Amino acid sequence: MRKIVIGTLRKYGLFFLLVIGIISFNSYIFKGDYRISENIDGVSNYTRAISNTGIKENIKFDSTDVYSLGIWLKISSVEDDIKVKLLDGSKEIYSGDIPKSDVKEGEAKEVTLKLNGEKGLKVKKNKTYTLTIKDNSKRKSSSLVYLNRQRKLWHRTTYKLLDSKTIRSTAILFEIAVLSLLVYLIRFSQYQKRLSKFENQFLLVSVFLIIGYALFIPIYRAPDEWMHFARAYGVLHGIFLIDTSGNINIPSNLIPVTNTVNSNYIDTIKNLHVILSSQISSTNIINMALYTPQSYVLQSLSIGIISIITKNVLLIFYGSRVLVGMLCTLIIYYSIKYIPIGKEILAICSLLPMNVAERASLSADGFTYAVIIAFFSFVIYYLKNKNNMTNRMRVLMYMLLFFLASCKVIYFILGFLILLIPNEKFGSKLKGIWNKLVSMIILMVVSVGWLRIASRYLVNTNGGSSSSEKVEFILKHPFNYIEIMNSTFWKNIFVYIEQMIVGPLGALNIEINSGLLIIALVVLVKYCVFDFKLTPRVLFIWILCLANVLLIYTSLYVQWTPAINGVSQITEIIGIQGRYFLPVLPIMMISFQLNKINNKCVGVINDWRSIISLLVINMLVLSNVIGFFAI
Repeated sequence: MRKIVIGTLRKYGLFFLLVIGIISFNSYIFKGDYRISENIDGVSNYTRAISNTGIKENIKFDSTDVYSLGIWLKISSVEDDIKVKLLDGSKEIYSGDIPKSDVKEGEAKEVTLKLNGEKGLKVKKNKTYTLTIKDNSKRKSSSLVYLNRQRKLWHRTTYKLLDSKTIRSTAILFEIAVLSLLVYLIRFSQYQKRLSKFENQFLLVSVFLIIGYALFIPIYRAPDEWMHFARAYGVLHGIFLIDTSGNINIPSNLIPVTNTVNSNYIDTIKNLHVILSSQISSTNIINMALYTPQSYVLQSLSIGIISIITKNVLLIFYGSRVLVGMLCTLIIYYSIKYIPIGKEILAICSLLPMNVAERASLSADGFTYAVIIAFFSFVIYYLKNKNNMTNRMRVLMYMLLFFLASCKVIYFILGFLILLIPNEKFGSKLKGIWNKLVSMIILMVVSVGWLRIASRYLVNTNGGSSSSEKVEFILKHPFNYIEIMNSTFWKNIFVYIEQMIVGPLGALNIEINSGLLIIALVVLVKYCVFDFKLTPRVLFIWILCLANVLLIYTSLYVQWTPAINGVSQITEIIGIQGRYFLPVLPIMMISFQLNKINNKCVGVINDWRSIISLLVINMLVLSNVIGFFAI
C-alpha cells in the first residue's frame, strides 16, 4: 500500500499540488460575497440643500441585486435627522437614516447606505425608481448633498453579483476541470503523441488563456486600449495618419465608457446594448499617432471581420480581442515549431501572464512581440537548416523585416539579426550580401522614414515638446545620460521584472499577488541554463539586445520624460515598463543554447509540467483579476 501511495504521488504529485494551489488561492481571493461598485465620475462642486421638503431623484439600476448606495454630503450638525427612502412608484422599498458614525460635522464625505443589511435589495434592471433625501430636524442651517456635472444627484451603486460560495466554488471547479482536461489530453488521450510537442502544448493552453484574458480583463482596461481601439478602427476606415493635433473622427459611441482606466464589469453590463452609431465625433489619441498603421493590421482585420457579423460595440471589441489574440498566438506557434533550439524557452516566455494579456488585447504590443519572435525563429532556423532559402521564404523574410521595422521603431535594431544567416543560404555569397544589403535598406528606410513622420506629433506628447533639447543633451553629455539610465535601471529593476512577468495588469492598476510572481519566476529560471560558449554569434546577439534596451530607454527619455525644470535637471527616465523588454527576454535566453545548434541531436526538454504549471498560474492570475474588483 505504501509503495502504491508513493508511486501515485511521484506520478501525479504535481497535479495534486496544482489542485491544492487552485483551492487555496481561490479560497483566499473570494472570501466574501462578490460585489462591484459602479464606475462613475467624481463629484462636482455643485450642491443642493437638504430641506424638510426633501430632495427627489429618479435613478435606474444596471443589475437586479443592489447592495448599497453611496452619496456625497456635508452634515451641518450631528443633530440633523436625515432620512433616505427608495420608492417603487408610491411603494417604499427601503427606508434608512444617514449613519452618523460615518461622518463628522462640517465634513464633505461619501456615505454608504447598506440596503437591507448584507442581503441587499432586489430591484428590476433599468426600471425607474425614486430616491428621496429629507431632513426632518427643521433646523435653519441645512446639510448639503453633492451633485454630478449634469447637476443631478451624485450617487454610486454597489451591486452584489454573486455570493461568496457560488463564485469560489465555480472558480475552483472550472479551473480544476480545465487542468484535468489538459493533463488528460497531453498525457493519456489518443492525441498524446501529437501533444508531446511543445508547440502543440503551447497552442492548446493558449486557446484557453486567450479567451480567458480577453473576456475577464474589463473593457478598454489594457494600457491605452481605448486609444488602440480607436486607432485600429481609423486604420480600417482609411485613416492611416492622424492630424498633428492627435484628433481622429470615430463613431460617437465607439468608446461608451467614460473612465476607461478604472472600468469594471458593471461597465460591460451597462453597455451591452450599445449599437455602433452613424454619428461621428472627434477624439484625441495623440499617443497612438506615434504608432505606424502597420502595427494595427491584425486589430483592423479583426474589427472588420466582427463588424460584418454585428454592429454591437462590445461584441466588436471583445470579439476583436479574441481574434487578435488567436492570430498572434498562431504566429508564435509556427515560430516555436520551426525554431531548432529553445522551443521550451519560447513557449514558456510566451505564456507569461503579462505576455498573454498583451496578446489578448487590442494593443499593438502583442503583434509586435509575435513578429519579433517569428523573425528571430526564422534566423535561427536558417542557422541550422542545410537547405538554401527559397523565393517563398525570402518573401517571408522581407515581410517580417518590414513589420519588425515598423510595428515599434525601438525594436528595428533586432532586424540586424539577419546578418547571422550564412550568405550561402541565399544561393551564393554574392546573393547573400545583396539580400542583406536590401534588408538593411528596408530596415533603415522604414524605421527612419516613420521617425520623420512621427516627429511632428512629439510636440503634443507628455515630454516630447523638449525632444530636440534632450537629443542635444545626449550628444553633448553622453556620460551624464548613461548615469541617468543606470540610475533608472537599478532603481526600478524589481518593478521591471514584476511588470514583465505578471503585471500589474489592466491599465497597470490591477495588482497581482506576489506569490504568483515568485512561482512564475521559478518556472522561468528553470530554463536559464548558462551552459554556453561566448562565440561571435552569441556576442552579436547580446550587443543587439543591449542596443535594443538602450533604444527603449532613449525613446522614453525623448518622448515621455517631462523636463519641467529643464533637461539638465532630469534624474530619472519616466514611462519605462517591464513589458517593453518581453521581446528581448526569449532572444537572450535562447542565445545561451546557440552553441548546441550544430549538434546532430538537439535535445528538447519536453517537460509538459512547465506548460501545465503556467496554465494554472495564468488561471490564478485571472482569479486575481476577477477578485480585484470585489468589494
